[in-house]
Amino acid sequence: MTGCILIMQTIIISNNTVVDGRLAVIVFSGILGGPIAPILSSIIIGVFRIFAFDVSQFSIIAGMNTVVIGFVIGFLTIKNQMTFRNSAFYFTYAILQTTFVIGYLNNWTLLALNQIILFLIFSALSFSILYFILNQLSNLFTQIKQIEEMSRTDYLTGLYNNRKFQEHAQKLIDESPCFSLILLDVDHFKRVNDQYGHPIGDEVLKELSLRMKESAKAFNGIVSRNGGEEFSVLISNVSEKDSTNVADIIRKDVEKKEFLVSTGELLKITISCGISTFPDNGLVIHDLYKLADKALYHAKESGRNQVFHINKT
Repeated sequence: MTGCILIMQTIIISNNTVVDGRLAVIVFSGILGGPIAPILSSIIIGVFRIFAFDVSQFSIIAGMNTVVIGFVIGFLTIKNQMTFRNSAFYFTYAILQTTFVIGYLNNWTLLALNQIILFLIFSALSFSILYFILNQLSNLFTQIKQIEEMSRTDYLTGLYNNRKFQEHAQKLIDESPCFSLILLDVDHFKRVNDQYGHPIGDEVLKELSLRMKESAKAFNGIVSRNGGEEFSVLISNVSEKDSTNVADIIRKDVEKKEFLVSTGELLKITISCGISTFPDNGLVIHDLYKLADKALYHAKESGRNQVFHINKT
């Protein structure tokens, strides 16, 4: 639609030649919409160009030139995705082909040379302006996406944060017939921080997050860091027994391999787990979390490196 509007704002430089910003629109549509976008855009703009003014041999050639450019760019970008960086290459192709058409329509006279120069200047300006605007918008959207990502993930581990945990838990309450909440806590983590320092403690938490995420992947578990050294895993459609088995798998995956830290030392890390299950143990996340925390406390009091379901405490 932007290309059609630009055609209506065209600059007439001879009876059979007009210039506008349609080519830049077709090229940039490939960045925004993928390979199919230049093809669809060129068809719409090309047909519009044919009928926008008096239908003639020149308007038909100009419209078909637009369509051909869109199809060529579309097919070229199937394997080589268009970006802002390589968009100038595709625009250069469009300019060269159109330059040839202008020369052909004007029998390669001196007048044709003047028209080509005006066309090149106008096209370069339109491309530069659109490039600047769209590139700035793209950077802005990227920054917004990063901010949104930061608002839902933990800064250290990259896992979901407590806010996102609450959203996932509520969604499971609304949509899932049953699910289990596993709370996990690092055993004697204070000793790690006191003995090796907080930077080493952060390394342990990062590695721990990777292991838990990998272990929970097979069960479609949603892993979050709820604060400090406390983590959670939400697993849908599992029974009490199955959730206990899943938690024990995660616990064993953490225990079986020592943690190599940047000092070159190997640390033995274990976790304790507490579990509650919806809807048997509660209908709201607050109650489920409170009971899972109680089961976690029982696991720690019973010697740590253990898994307890609230029904077994």
